[in-house]
Amino acid sequence: MERTISSWLVPLLLAVGCVALVGNIFHARKVNKSLMVDIEQAQADLQVASDNSQDCTKKMDAKTADVTAKNQQVATLTANLATLTDEKTKIQEQVTQLTAQLEEATAANTALQAEIIDSKVAKAAMEKPEEGKKEEAPKEEEKKPEAKPAEAA
Repeated sequence: MERTISSWLVPLLLAVGCVALVGNIFHARKVNKSLMVDIEQAQADLQVASDNSQDCTKKMDAKTADVTAKNQQVATLTANLATLTDEKTKIQEQVTQLTAQLEEATAANTALQAEIIDSKVAKAAMEKPEEGKKEEAPKEEEKKPEAKPAEAA
C-alpha cells in the first residue's frame, strides 16, 4: 500500500503545487494591474502638479516683476518728494526773507511819507507868516484851500 500511496501522492502534490503556482500567477497579475493603475494615476497627478507648479512659477515671476517695478517707482517718487520738499523749504525761506524786506520797505516808505508831510507842513507854516506880511487883509475869495497830499499804501 505504500507504493500505491506514494505513487498517487507525488502526482497529487505536484498537481497541488501547480494549482498553487497558477493561483499565484493570477494573483500576481491582478496585483500588477492594480499597481499599474496606481502608477498611471500617480503619473497623471504628477503631471497636473507639475503644470500647476509651472503656472504658479510664471505667475510668481510676473508678480515679482510687478513688485520690482512698483518698488522702483516708489523709490523714484520718494526721491522726487525729497527734492520737492527741499525746494519748498528754500522757497519758503525766500518768501520769509522777501516778506521781511517788504515790511522794511513799507516802514521806510511810511517814514518817508511822514517826513514829506512834515516838511510840507513846515514849509506851509513858514510861507503863511510871509503871506501875512505881504497881504494885510486877504479876502476869503482869494484864499485857496490847501490840498493835502494823498498817502500811498
